[in-house]
Amino acid sequence: MRFDTVHEYNFYPGRTHLHYCDQHETFMIVNHQDSTNRLMIEGITKDEIDELRLELNKAHLEDTTNVTNQKASA
Repeated sequence: MRFDTVHEYNFYPGRTHLHYCDQHETFMIVNHQDSTNRLMIEGITKDEIDELRLELNKAHLEDTTNVTNQKASA
C-alpha cells in the first residue's frame, strides 16, 4: 500500500519570507507575526528552485504582456 500525505499550512499574508540554504539543500518559509512560524523542507535542490523561479518569471512576463496588449488594443 502507498499513502500520500498532504499538510496544509496557513501563514499571515504580507509577512512571509522565502529563503534557500544551498549548503543544506533546504527551502525555508518563515512568517513573522506575533510569533515566528517556520517551515523547513529538506531535499530540494538548487536546480528545482531555479525551475520554480523560471516558471514564476514566465508567468509574470505572460501576465505583463497580456496587460500591455489589452491596453494597446483599447
